[in-house]
Amino acid sequence: MGVKVMLNRLNHIIPKLLLKPRFRFCRHLLVQIIIALITITNLFEDSDTISYDRIWIWAFAYVMLNAITYTNAYLLVPGMLLAGHTKRYLVSLSVVILFMVSCNLFSYLYFDDVGVFTIELFFATTYFISNICLLVAGITAMLLFKNGVENKRRIEELQTATMKVELANLKNQINPHFLFNMLNNANMLAEEDADNSSRLLKKLNNLLKYQISDSSKDSVSLRGDIDFLNDYLELEKTRRGQFHYTVNSEGDCDIQIPPLLFIPFVENAVKHNSESDSYVNISFRITDGTLHFECENPKPRLLRTKKIGGIGLVNVKRRLDVLFGADYKLSLRDEKEKYTVIMEFKI
Repeated sequence: MGVKVMLNRLNHIIPKLLLKPRFRFCRHLLVQIIIALITITNLFEDSDTISYDRIWIWAFAYVMLNAITYTNAYLLVPGMLLAGHTKRYLVSLSVVILFMVSCNLFSYLYFDDVGVFTIELFFATTYFISNICLLVAGITAMLLFKNGVENKRRIEELQTATMKVELANLKNQINPHFLFNMLNNANMLAEEDADNSSRLLKKLNNLLKYQISDSSKDSVSLRGDIDFLNDYLELEKTRRGQFHYTVNSEGDCDIQIPPLLFIPFVENAVKHNSESDSYVNISFRITDGTLHFECENPKPRLLRTKKIGGIGLVNVKRRLDVLFGADYKLSLRDEKEKYTVIMEFKI
């Protein structure tokens, strides 16, 4: 039982030590202690005496190990290994190690007054190479483990955030009141205009199908999302009467995006529209690998607390953080007579 409790504690402590910024100094201090212990043997000519004339050799080895450690940690691993360029990483790492070993060999020949390559120098060089390989392997393993922990946490956060968004949207949009109004309007139109009644029911069917089925996918086409918004706004127009909307797009709309990404903003625009001259203007523009989205609506006469899709701006931004990291921009332009939501992200 005690071992199980200890393992559970380690499972909580280790990710914190690897990820939390407040432990950064401790992580670097641990690396420096390990490098110092590896290189300290360069100070000794035998087992008992420190040779002070070898301090330069020790300092050189200490600097070399630090250089390769941090080059590997901050350049090679994130720039190549984690990016999937394994061969390029191994070649680059081999070149860096060869350069460091050559510099260390030069320090022995220069500072230790060794004129030729002796057997002692061979063993010292072999020891230095083995220490480099062990240190690099340890640091790389730690970085891969850290990256795995971060990815696992991001996936869990994304799943949680996505579930909250989807459930909130389903709750807000597929509700008895909304369905009752749409079906009642279709029933009234059936007696006067069967074609319009059929068209209304078809749009309602498409809307419900998208929300229930397609929204559970990891990604959907932008074109499908735009069709969904058109159906939603057309149904709102039928329900409200005095309501106008436009949905414009520019660029390739067959790109893949996360589902239910824009409906919180559009739903918010509809909900907080003015009592008269109500409208929603939506535009999509895809240029240079970036999707630019705008949603505009007039200000209501009676100001209300601004929320997005009933789940709040904080949760929507959190989902965007998990989905896109730093590769998105979200802003609300609050003008005298209208609100405009502007969002951009890489595709």
